Amino acid sequence: MSTPAIDKISLTSQHLIVEYTSTESIFGMVAPSYKIKGVKVVGTSHLQVMRYVYTIARVEDLYFEGDKLQHMPGFRELVTEWIKPGQQIVSVPNGRTSIAHVYTGKKNIAQISAVEKYKATVPMGFLDIIGKDPTPKKILYGNPAVPFIQQGDDKPMAAAYYNSATNQFEILRQFDKHSLLQNFQRRFSKAMTATG
Repeated sequence: MSTPAIDKISLTSQHLIVEYTSTESIFGMVAPSYKIKGVKVVGTSHLQVMRYVYTIARVEDLYFEGDKLQHMPGFRELVTEWIKPGQQIVSVPNGRTSIAHVYTGKKNIAQISAVEKYKATVPMGFLDIIGKDPTPKKILYGNPAVPFIQQGDDKPMAAAYYNSATNQFEILRQFDKHSLLQNFQRRFSKAMTATG
């Protein structure tokens, strides 16, 4: 039984940011709401924003003492590298790219209303679920320039490309959620393998 090939990658500065909004949550089931004679006196509503960040990654080949490794470094290679750091195991970009899912976060926004006239919103920051957000200042929900698109019964969704090295931010106004990742990789792979 052979060990499956595991690619070493290095992340680039090109990101795809995707955010979904949803009103489905446990908060809506347990939050208080008071009515007097059919008029809602005090009520609450909840909005959940899910955030995903994907990054183009360069795939690299690993070499040990000049020979290409067909697998991740084993005990012998790691001990040799530990004795002479930076000299034995070397990685070299091979021209291929991949997409790394680097971040997932969730933001809850509660809205409290009184007599259906006075409203207060209680926004909270993103709760990190997976990873650390490489693009924390580029928030889609709440940005008036960013359209949230809803296709059929799907949840409203927004997407944008962001390059953290050049600070270039491009809002996607039309996209298909099923081909979003493939289009992202197709568009930026060549530039990322050439320039880094």
